[in-house]
Amino acid sequence: MQFGRFRIGLRTLKTAMAVMLIITVFYFFKRPPFVASLASVFALRESWDKTLSFAKIRLISNMVGGLLALVYFLVYSHTHHAVWVPMIFLPFLVIVAIVFLDGFDYNSGVIGALAALLMISLNIPPGATVVYVIDRIADTFMGVLVAIGVNRFASPEPKKKG
Repeated sequence: MQFGRFRIGLRTLKTAMAVMLIITVFYFFKRPPFVASLASVFALRESWDKTLSFAKIRLISNMVGGLLALVYFLVYSHTHHAVWVPMIFLPFLVIVAIVFLDGFDYNSGVIGALAALLMISLNIPPGATVVYVIDRIADTFMGVLVAIGVNRFASPEPKKKG
């Protein structure tokens, strides 16, 4: 659909559909949809094939970002919320994530890993437990899975050559 210079394409509609599904499902499970919605936006690509190949990288990067967020939470809790932990230790974990993913040639997953790490780490509410962090890690995986599903079932069938 074209409006002068502006258009609404299939990827735009699929992205909105993925976010809508996550918000709706998470509403019924009384879970915050922010992390999953953002993960789905990061993972959704213009085609099923590109989404599927990127999803592997996204799942690995989510795992790296999520595990580092768990490390952050444990250190932050153990130090009784010391101010140096977000100021010094969290940027150190950013370096660890970048170096690790670059070392395994997952450079395209760096932004996703850092998004997961920072979204989880910088939004830990007072009094949260390790369950909160694990829930947010699970949310990132759910967002990617919704993006895969939406892109699989909301994409037109590829035209057969021949």
